[in-house]
This record gives sequence, structure tokens and C-alpha cells, in this order.
Amino acid sequence: MPDQSLQGVTPLTRAARWLLAHPVWMFILFAVWLGATLGLRPLFVPDEGRYVGVALAMLHSGDWLVPKLDGLPFFHKPPLFYWITASALAVFGSHEWAARTAPFLAALASAFTLFWFLNRHKNRRAAGLSLLILASFPLFFDAAQFASMDMLVGSLIAITILLLAHVSQQLTLGKSATKILVLAYATAGLGMMTKGMIGFVLPGMVITFWLLWNRRFTHLYRLISLPGIAVFLAIVLPWFVLMELKFPGFLQYTFIYQQFDRYLDSSFNNPQPIYFYVMILFGGLLPWAIGLTLLGLHPATRQQLKITDSKGLSSLGLIWLAVILLFFSIPTSKLIGYILPTVPAAALLIALALEQALQRSTTHALNLRRWQRRIALMALIGALLGVSSVFIFAAIDKKSHKNITLQVKPFIAADARVVFYNYYYFSVPFYLDRKAPALVTGGWDNPLNFKSDGAGTELYTSGKFDAAAAKEILILPTTLDALIEAANAGTEPPVWVFIHRDEAQKLPLFASKQPRAQDKKTAIYCFGCAQ
Repeated sequence: MPDQSLQGVTPLTRAARWLLAHPVWMFILFAVWLGATLGLRPLFVPDEGRYVGVALAMLHSGDWLVPKLDGLPFFHKPPLFYWITASALAVFGSHEWAARTAPFLAALASAFTLFWFLNRHKNRRAAGLSLLILASFPLFFDAAQFASMDMLVGSLIAITILLLAHVSQQLTLGKSATKILVLAYATAGLGMMTKGMIGFVLPGMVITFWLLWNRRFTHLYRLISLPGIAVFLAIVLPWFVLMELKFPGFLQYTFIYQQFDRYLDSSFNNPQPIYFYVMILFGGLLPWAIGLTLLGLHPATRQQLKITDSKGLSSLGLIWLAVILLFFSIPTSKLIGYILPTVPAAALLIALALEQALQRSTTHALNLRRWQRRIALMALIGALLGVSSVFIFAAIDKKSHKNITLQVKPFIAADARVVFYNYYYFSVPFYLDRKAPALVTGGWDNPLNFKSDGAGTELYTSGKFDAAAAKEILILPTTLDALIEAANAGTEPPVWVFIHRDEAQKLPLFASKQPRAQDKKTAIYCFGCAQ
């Protein structure tokens, strides 16, 4: 039975009481809600195409140790996301919804952990509210079906924080939670295997500041676990050591360049002002952000929303939110997904505030029903915003190469060469579902062409780890001319070239030839094919 039952006789109240008494059904509804639109839209480029393409190449090649982008070692991120995605593609096939398994499962895991934590340390109603709130955050809803590392690492960071906070709460009661503590080290290790050091640095920072704020000084060393450290190292060390042995310089590239340099350097992509994530959170948490702000400004409801912090729960949410928000606001380069670790913290704080409002209204039936209606309305609007955004993104996405790729896929023979002309078409390998990597033209003989962040630089730096493969895959335009001449003569397999339409119109090689398929931005030509 729930710790706190919702009072009243409305159908909404009866449904809420039943769900609180049967949490399994809450999770089933939560999972169905997040998963219903997983396959609605094509893969976004570049991010979804890039990461899913790496996972599919892992599956095709059978090499589950070395992530590869177009046949070249790709060490921008550790491999956990690729392992989960490749496993899902192996089981379910090359479908868009299967490609988004990792963020979907991660969202479920973080929501379950937050529910469990609040159910243990507050009550069942607060735990149920946290699920409702997460499900109706548009930012959380969209990220749960976006195939990148952000939801996976964000969820693992959140889970680690909640597990460590649980252990501290148990210690204050004179109890131990050794297994949960070791599990926290394991999730920190999985976080590192997803996106590097933030997997353990951010949970460590949040918990340290929280313990200091609540004067739990002895917990600083009581949360150090030798078995936990052993489990963490067992998860992390093998892959990193193997990669350094196989590719000397890997550790320097992974930790110095990808972690420290990218954090401190302002030359990487998407520079934004320091307040960028404040705006993203406010917009991504609609309508809760506006609704609760307006309610908090009203004298009649301000006191009802005030959270008591007898167990340190609200300070956990506030410190968690502030530390990670500040950490990611410092660098000039900012991407929306980086802020996802703060979303469960926001859900925790809002759930606590609404639980207090409901609790303080239990003696006044009218106020109670009013709060229930407010919560239901905000959840409904948030849910509509979330699902609408998926449809809107699917409708306005003009970068997808799905349709044009599927037009030519039946005609591309297994032995044919696929060439990307001076650009990497990230989602095309997924939709072609070919084992052989595409050839990519570019000015690969001049390092000065690859000083800025972008697809060309990704391939160029990846090629340094396997010079032999790079020589075969990263070709000069003159090499393409020779391949096309041989294909037209019938001495080599046909050559399919993906190229920007405006660029093709300027090149004599393409100007006089009819494309096999085209859209507003891309054209596909075949040389050596029967007309």
C-alpha cells in the first residue's frame, strides 16, 4: 500500500491511488509512453547517424573492441553505447527504434532509481510524482529517443548520485548498505565506459559537496569502498589498457585531447553564452518551469510549495542541479545533451515540492483537488509538448538522407564502391546496411585542412590510428577519377557517388551526367552502371 494515499473521489484520484498501489503498472505505462515514438523519425545527422553507424559497423565487422567510423578507429568516446546499440541491432535488426535502445533503457533505469530512492526516503506518493514529472518533461522525453551517449551517461551519473546518497542516508541511521555502495562504483565505471571521466567525477563532486553541506564529514571516507574500487577498475581498465597496447597514443588522445582540451578549448563546435543551459532547462522542463514559478509567486501557494529538508533530500537536489549546471556552463562549447544529468535532480525537487503541497492540503478537500488538477494539467501539457516535438522534428528535418538512400539501395551491388564526395553522409551507412566502408574524398594530404571541429577532422584523426586503412578509405579526388574511369571501362565494379547537388553542377565529371536520385541538397550518381 502507498505511504500517502491521494484523497478524494474523482476518477483521477482513484486512478492515482490504484497506480500508487501497483507501481509495476506505473513503470509499464512509463515505458510504453517513452517507447511509443522511438521509430517515428529518421536518424538525425550528424549525431545519431555517427554513433549508430559505429555500432552497426561493430556488428558487421565482428570487432567489438575497437569502435570504427567508416572503417577507421574512432576513439571520441568509450564503447558502452556502441555495445548496447550493436546488441539491440543484432537482436531486432537495423530499425531506427532498435538503434535508440540505449537511451530508452537508460531513461527507464534513471526513472526507476529515482522512484526507488524517493520511495525509500520520502514516500510512495513523492516517488510516483517523480515518474509523472519525468514523463512530462519534453527534454527528458526527447532525449530518451535520441541515439547518442548523452542520455546514457546522464542516467548513469544520476543513478550513481542516488545510490551514493542512499548509502549516506543509511549511515545516518546506523545501517550499512555495502552492496549498494559497490553498485554505485559499478555504475560510475559504466559511466566512464560511456563518456569518460565525467562518469565518476560529476557524481563525486555532487556527493562531496552535499556531504559537506550537511556536515556528514565521516561519510567522506565511509563512502570509499575497496571492493567498489576493484569493481570500478575491473569494468574500466581492461578496455583502456587493451586500446593503448593496440594503438599507442590512445590514452593521450582520449584523456588529454578528448577530455581536457575539449573542455577548456573554445575552438570546438557550438559556442554559447554562460547562461545557455539555464535557458535550455527552463524550456526543456515546460510547463513545469512556468507553472511552478507562477504558483510560487502567489502568496497563497508559496508556503504550500516550500520544501522541508529534514533528511537532506532537497539540498541533494539543489546541489546536484547547481554543481552540474556550473560544470557544463564554464566551457564555451555547449551542446544540449550535456545538461541531461540535471533533469532527475529537477524532477526530485519538483516531486518534493508537490508532495509538500498535497500533504499540507490533506485537511482541505478543495485545496487538495485544486492541486491535483494543477499537477494533472501541467503533466498533460508537458506530455503533449514532448510528443508534439517528436512529430515536429520529424516533419522539419531537412538533413535526413533516408529517402534518397533507400531509393538507390536495391540497385547497389555488393561489390560496388560507394563514395562520399568531400563530405561524410553520416546516416547513409545505416540505411545502406553494407559491411564495406564508404570511400571519402577530401584534401587528406594537407593537415591544415583539419584544424577545426567537423566530420573531416574526425576521419582524419581516426585515420592516424590505422594508416593502412586510411590510405584505402580516405582518397583524393584524383583517385576517384581513376576509379570512375575503370568503372566506365568495365574493368572495375561500379562507383556510386553521393555529392552535394550544387557542387556536382560545378564539376564537369557530374554536370553532363543524370543523377540516379536526388533531393534538394544531395545527388547520387552511378558510374559503370547499366543505364
